[in-house]
Amino acid sequence: MVIVCVGNHPTGGLTNWGKVALPSYGKEAVDRKSIKLEDEKLIKQMYRANSNTVVVLISSFPYAINWSQKTRSGDCSPDALQPGGGQRAGGRVVRRLNPAGRLVETWPKSLYQLPRMMDYNIRDGRTYMYFKHQPLYPFGYGLSYTTFDYSDLKTSAPTLAKDGAITVSVNIKNTGNHAGEEVVQLYVKHQKSKLEHPIPGTPRIQRVAFQPGEQKSVEIPLTAKSLAYWDENNMLGNLESGTIEVRVGSSSADDV
Repeated sequence: MVIVCVGNHPTGGLTNWGKVALPSYGKEAVDRKSIKLEDEKLIKQMYRANSNTVVVLISSFPYAINWSQKTRSGDCSPDALQPGGGQRAGGRVVRRLNPAGRLVETWPKSLYQLPRMMDYNIRDGRTYMYFKHQPLYPFGYGLSYTTFDYSDLKTSAPTLAKDGAITVSVNIKNTGNHAGEEVVQLYVKHQKSKLEHPIPGTPRIQRVAFQPGEQKSVEIPLTAKSLAYWDENNMLGNLESGTIEVRVGSSSADDV
């Protein structure tokens, strides 16, 4: 097995103020000029020598690892693990745990999917809430050594009063051979709204542990108050009447 540890240097690889060693590096006072992983060339070389390759990506920000993802989707692939930073990153890699972490950002495929750097209007395609393209990895994405099946999505009531709450429930089964945790994510989409709401909405999350073959009914509360939008004129959180679509899945791109 080949274990390739790649990523970015937390200080940009240089101690000089306002300078970094590689185009994909970034730090205070330095914007990234590229989101391509320069070390992906090394991953290709290692993979050609030994297809049993694991990539440990230690990065402070998303990388467009398109080749690694495309190859990983094939019959033979370099699997990728992103442990994050910090003093205990190494321990997270070597400990025999079933990972259940999820991305807290959208990973684009290229810089062309992002708005101009000086465009500060979040609705022009910034963040997972208004991203307008097919991402490399969506917000909330993450894999496990086991698999989960979702079914029978229900709400405790057909309507939600402006000062009320409902419960959203879904059956989830661990269909793999390993114990693991699933991060269940609930998103709400407003139908025919007069306002421009975030595309997937703000997630409500439940992290649930399963034994192999175990099935559970997972319940997530949803309050009307959490659906309020900020009205700049009245300086209040207002609610809009209408139809909402409830979506549940293992990332912002999945739904039941």
